[in-house]
Amino acid sequence: MFIIERAKLSDAKSLAELYWDAYSENEKLGLPASASSVSVQEVEQWINNTILFVAKQPNPPIIMGTVRLKFNEDWNCFVLSRLAVKSELKGQGLSKQLMKAAEKALADRKENVIRLTVAQKHPYLPTMYKRRGYNIVGERNLNDLSYNEFIMEKVLC
Repeated sequence: MFIIERAKLSDAKSLAELYWDAYSENEKLGLPASASSVSVQEVEQWINNTILFVAKQPNPPIIMGTVRLKFNEDWNCFVLSRLAVKSELKGQGLSKQLMKAAEKALADRKENVIRLTVAQKHPYLPTMYKRRGYNIVGERNLNDLSYNEFIMEKVLC
């Protein structure tokens, strides 16, 4: 049992620790991401400047997962990013619930589409996002990294 709500500044330290844990898998796969070493101060900025949801176990309140929505001026839509679930809870549907909450929040705002980016070489994430209604609409070359990304989009209404 968990609740999904907007993150508070008091959640920043726990969120940073969650990102370090959840994104360590990507590091091991050779897909480095800045979230694996994000600072508490950077997470505080995300809380203040983006829509950041947390999934919390209610008693005691422990953050189990998170997802961020950030508006992208170039694409003129929100981008789902920084989806993270505690390592020991992966595969239990928490990411699906976080994505649903984020998509509902945007649909409630009358947003038509949502995008995300994902490493092309990731062993399961592109397929997971495709199952959840996201389609590849482009590619993004990351010259400074060892991989490139798919740009995926979902129509919300």
